[in-house]
Amino acid sequence: MAFRENNAQVFLILLGIAFLLFFPILNNEFWTAEEYEYLRKALKPDRPQAVYPTTGDAHPMVDFFHLMEYKLFGDIPTGYYLLNILLHAVNAFLLYLLIHLCLRDFRVAFLSSLLFVFSVGNYGKEVMYAAGVSSILMHTIFLLTVLAYMLNETRGRGKLMSPWFLITLVLFATSLINVLSSIGIIGVLLFYNIFFKKDRRRPILSPPFLVLFFVGVILVSTQQELIANATKAYPEGSGLGFTLSNFFTNIPRFLIHMVFPIHFTEIIEEGSFVSAIFMARIWIRPLLGVIIFSYAVYGFVFGNTTLRFFIAWAFVTILPFCIYYFPGDWLNIKYLYLSSAGFCLILSTGTMKMYRVLLTRGWRRWVPIFIPAFFIILSVSIVNRLDHAYEQRAQTPQIKAMKLHYLRMKQESLDHRAED
Repeated sequence: MAFRENNAQVFLILLGIAFLLFFPILNNEFWTAEEYEYLRKALKPDRPQAVYPTTGDAHPMVDFFHLMEYKLFGDIPTGYYLLNILLHAVNAFLLYLLIHLCLRDFRVAFLSSLLFVFSVGNYGKEVMYAAGVSSILMHTIFLLTVLAYMLNETRGRGKLMSPWFLITLVLFATSLINVLSSIGIIGVLLFYNIFFKKDRRRPILSPPFLVLFFVGVILVSTQQELIANATKAYPEGSGLGFTLSNFFTNIPRFLIHMVFPIHFTEIIEEGSFVSAIFMARIWIRPLLGVIIFSYAVYGFVFGNTTLRFFIAWAFVTILPFCIYYFPGDWLNIKYLYLSSAGFCLILSTGTMKMYRVLLTRGWRRWVPIFIPAFFIILSVSIVNRLDHAYEQRAQTPQIKAMKLHYLRMKQESLDHRAED
């Protein structure tokens, strides 16, 4: 069986790359308040909530998932990181299947999944902390939901009683654990119906889509408190004007960060080359913004159906997270995880198109490969810098105090069990 026909080989390659990329994090300790909060909840779920600084009210299913993790790995970080790496590789493989199903182009699908597993566009932040596993799992459910929906449209003929649609419905209901992510799913499925209408030969607002839409509306309406948490960081007295301004400002900020992921953090060393590039951000970011939006328009006008769909994907999957407020220059790149899938497809499509144009031009045909290679090198560099920064953060007095508090609670729990 040829390599391009062997999905198992593709997955093993992606898994191997994910492991090599994130191998340095396996010796890291827990380094966030959120991680120690989940450890505390798993250890003594009957204790009051405010033992550590809260990171927001999580869905009960998220707490349950972390409890299951604790039963498997205890307080050994390596197990949590290994699970993160595995799920990240699975997500890269699901992206490969999605693109191959849409485009029937192995090279573009494989290159896209390769870029994604190298964390191009999102730079691995969610993989690099233990509590991120619940978000990565939600991204897995997101990709599975979209894949199952596409399979229902192609193999199940868009029927409501098809096994593929029943799987889609179950996965979509599960995705509502993360309300903002589920909103992105509806947007992605809508654009799939729009761009692939000719192939589907069904209305855009087809019965399966309408069922998912109304199920989503009903379930989202029951989780208003979780949605309200997204706006807790807004300055006091903020009104509708601030909300809209913040939302529309965040759209280009997020997209530019996929290409130019340098913002003010502790990983920027004063006087370094990275610091010099950061100082030029005033000119670089507007230029990149113009290039990104120009290419998006060009892709919509002249690109194929799949390219148009994934350009829409890159925008739609980031929109729900644009309601967050990020003061100063900092931006949480973990919200770029799903959007970066669209970026990887766009990058791969342009690369392979230029490669095929130059196919008969000798060594020149390899020139387009330098662009994705640059982003891979950039991503590897950032992952290593973040790993070093997170190792240092785990040694800060605040995190050490949380660790000590947790160890005392653990010892108390063991003492109580011994007495019983």
